[in-house]
Parts: sequence; structure tokens; C-alpha cells
Amino acid sequence: MPKIVNHDEYRAELLRKAFQLFARKGYSKVTIRELAKELGVSTGTLYHYFENKDVLFEQMVHLLANDDVAQLYGMEIRNKDQSTQVAIEVLFQFIYAKEFYFQSVILMVCDVYRYNEEGHKLSVLMEWLNIYRNAITDHLQIENKDLVNMLLSILIGTTFQRMLDPQGVTFAQTSDMLQKVYPFLASGLLLDSKKLGNE
Repeated sequence: MPKIVNHDEYRAELLRKAFQLFARKGYSKVTIRELAKELGVSTGTLYHYFENKDVLFEQMVHLLANDDVAQLYGMEIRNKDQSTQVAIEVLFQFIYAKEFYFQSVILMVCDVYRYNEEGHKLSVLMEWLNIYRNAITDHLQIENKDLVNMLLSILIGTTFQRMLDPQGVTFAQTSDMLQKVYPFLASGLLLDSKKLGNE
């Protein structure tokens, strides 16, 4: 009896495994032939599932980002009725638990940005960023876009800084500091220059 293949699951498996190669070598240096070898499939199989490397990359970005959002949502379920401060702590715990993965994402994004020639891959990265931005908005239940962007910048910055100086900063320290200043940020006082008298 022939083996029944769930093509959607198989495609997702290929995409998750492809990330490892992209993260290790950088998007620009990976070829379809290398991907096939890394994944243990023929190039014909890859072309059956993905028209080209760009399509594979785009699908990988969406799959991984949605995986991350689902995992964060799972952490929210375990922390029902959480305060904003607890929600911030959960968010930082989530990033910390997947620190190497997110560092790999940052490095891969830098590679794509640096060697992007056609321009369309940058729009894929913007979609990726927007998925995370929306996840933070939903997770913290905040509408202020400036505040969401600032929180996203803090998360990215902490992750990147820890690549260079892992002893110099921790996610727990950043989370604690953010929890202390968050009430001021959420009030808008620190974000609205007009409230500070600066027209």
C-alpha cells in the first residue's frame, strides 16, 4: 500500500528545515541545490512544492512567523487574566526561550537586506515584521502604534545586543525596567511631545 503524504504538512516540514540553512549561510548564498541536499530531497521535489527560492523563502517567513504567534498565544492561555506587566514578562520570556532562533532571524534579515537586489524580498520582511507587530499589539492589548513600535525595537535591540554582549544585558533586566516605566509610556506622557510642552 503506497504511503499517503499530507502535502501541506510535508511542505511545512521542508520550510522549517530550510530555515536552518538560511540562518547558517545567509539567504544570498543558499541555492536550490544546497537546499535540496540539506533537506534530503531532490531538486525536482523542491520545485514541485516551490516555484523558486524566493517563493520558498516567502512561504517560510509566513510559516515561521505564524508558528511564533501561535506559541505566544499558547503562553497567553497559560497566563489568563494577566496584567500588562505580566504580559510584558511573558513576552520577554517567550523571546528568551527562543533566543538563538531570534538571533538567527536577525542575522538572516540583515543578509537579505544587504544583498537584496530585486526589492521584493524587503516587502516580505516587512510582512514578517507586521505579523510580529500585530502579535505584540494583541498580546499587550494596546492600540498606540508608537508604543508598539518602541516595544518591538526594545525586543529586537535586546536580542541583538545579547549577541555581542550576553553578560551585559538580560531579558529579565530589560523586562523589569520596561514594566517599571510602562505606566508612564501607556499614559502617553513620554510619547506625546505636546504634553511635555514641546510643540
